[in-house]
This record gives sequence, C-alpha cells and structure tokens, in this order.
Amino acid sequence: MSARDTVPKLPVAPIAIEGHTVAPGKSARLALDFCELADGTRITLPAIVANGTRPGPRLYIGATIHGDEVVGAAIVAKLMAEVDAAALAGCIVAIPVQHPLAFQADHRFPLSQFMKSPLDQSPIDTWACFPGDAGGNLSQQLAAKIFGLIKQSSFALDIHTPTRGGRYVPISILPGMALGADAERALWLAEQVSSGFIVKGDRGMYVSRGIQCVEATAAGVPSFTFEIGEGGRLEPHVLTEGLRCMRNALIGLGMIAGTRQEAPVVHLMRDFFGMRASKGGLLYTHVKLGDVVEKDTLVAHTENVYGDVVERFIAPERAVFVRATTLSTVSTGERTVTLGLL
Repeated sequence: MSARDTVPKLPVAPIAIEGHTVAPGKSARLALDFCELADGTRITLPAIVANGTRPGPRLYIGATIHGDEVVGAAIVAKLMAEVDAAALAGCIVAIPVQHPLAFQADHRFPLSQFMKSPLDQSPIDTWACFPGDAGGNLSQQLAAKIFGLIKQSSFALDIHTPTRGGRYVPISILPGMALGADAERALWLAEQVSSGFIVKGDRGMYVSRGIQCVEATAAGVPSFTFEIGEGGRLEPHVLTEGLRCMRNALIGLGMIAGTRQEAPVVHLMRDFFGMRASKGGLLYTHVKLGDVVEKDTLVAHTENVYGDVVERFIAPERAVFVRATTLSTVSTGERTVTLGLL
C-alpha cells in the first residue's frame, strides 16, 4: 500500500473554527482572536478556509511564523485565490500570517514585546515552541493556538524563508525519520511537492523537538518545513516557484485536478553541512545556488579590507549548495555557506 492510499477521505461536512462555520462548497476569510495589547487592541490571525464538496483530507497550510518571511504570505494568498471550493476534495485551513506581531515589526520576532520584557518573552521563537502552552508567554500561547488547528488536520505544510541575508533553494526539510510511519508520509508529501531538494536528516535544528513540523508529525499529522527565497524579499520568480510546489501538494493529495509540474531533478540529501566564518571580511561566493559541488570545491572565500584572502570555504564531500549568504560582509561566527550532503 502506498502513502497515497492512506490519504484520508473525510466526509463532506461544515467546518467549525472558533465560532465560525464554513459550509461545503464555500470559502471564507476569518479573523481568529489571538491576544490583546496594552491599549486594548485585539490581535487576530488571518485565516482562509476552503471547504470542498467531495471527500478528502484536511490540509493545514501555515506561513510567516517569522515576520520577515513575507513571500510565504504571498504564496498562501495566491494559492487560496486559485482554489475553487465547489470543486475541492477535502478542506484547507490556511493561515498566511501565523505571527501578526512579528509581521508588523517586519522582523523574525515581535520586537516590541521582546524588548519590553526579554526574560518574560523567552522563548521568543514561536516556531520552536510547539506544541505550545495556552498558559505560557506570547510565543507559547500562539504555538498552542496554531497547534490546535494543526491537530485537526490530516497533513500540514509549514512555509518559511531564511532570515535576511540568507537565500535557500526551494527545499523540503523532513522532520526526522525516527518519527516512524508519519515521517514516511511526510516524505511522500515532500515528493509530491517536488521542490527539487529534500533533506532527510536526523540531527540539527530542523529535526529538534519543539519545531512545528516535528511536533505535528509526532502528533500524527505528517508535515515538513518548506524553505524558499530570502527573508524580507518578495520576488516574482520565487512566488511562482512556491506556487508550483504548493499546487503540486494539492494535486498529489487528490484535492484538486491537474498534473503535477515536477522539478527536472530531485536531490535527496542526508544532512546539512554549514560553514561559518572564523575571521571577518568581505564574502565572495563562487558557486551558483542549487549547483552540485564535488569534494574539495572552493565554494566561497573571504578577504580582509586590504584585499588579502583570509579564509576559504571548501566542500568536504560531494554536496549541493542549498543556502547562500547574500550579505557582502561577515564577522566571526556568521554563516557563509550551507551545503546539503548527498
């Protein structure tokens, strides 16, 4: 039996979310209550719900849990504008901006809350706070609210960009295969997305407990992290590629009609290998993002302000250049190159 055979076909029925009801064949834009600011202003999560007329899975799509991940919000908005609920199998609950306060700050994190009370607002990264705590700080409460939507779903897609100064290929990062059958189903969904780059690692940040897709998969909702583009930038070609990938997910799940547009080549990588500067200087990158590099390839180097080469970044083995640093200068400890090991 393939993973496709295990995609649920939930019966057609109205969807109830926090007092809102969306009938079969209808789409709705909702505002889900989140928190209150000191002046009494209520902050809400924007939600787009499409409820189909045929049995199928329930899919959660979330973006912009970090406020500078603007292209994710655009991908979700454009995708949901294309969805015809009258022809949809299953239902979609999409949150284009999962952290409105961080989005307002145009920053990874909600700076006003963090600067006001750094200790009370730690941990600050909602993405790493799952499954959350309804009685915790702002980040933990938000994670708990989002997780409540995820737990009602059959699958979940988590859309990101790296922070400013970093650029990813469109890449699907799995939650860790130690999570068993649901991790295998997450791999199957990543294959449907066909981003062209899949990381199937077992260590590091992306497979740590507390991360959104890891906790979703552990709770029985197959999910993975989808990274694309660069933080703070809204570029038409990145938006187009992100839409291709998300449409592929809907087609693969049997939710919409069509033929998936597959990447010409798919690189399945076993892990990330990151390199950081030990010396400060100007960063020169020699390899095109997405290229395969052989062992001992010079991927990048740094020069000091006098023009002397101070550090070289060499591929330790055959790999794919998956994340570039777009900053022109780096200091000690800053990321210069990220490879996906083949």
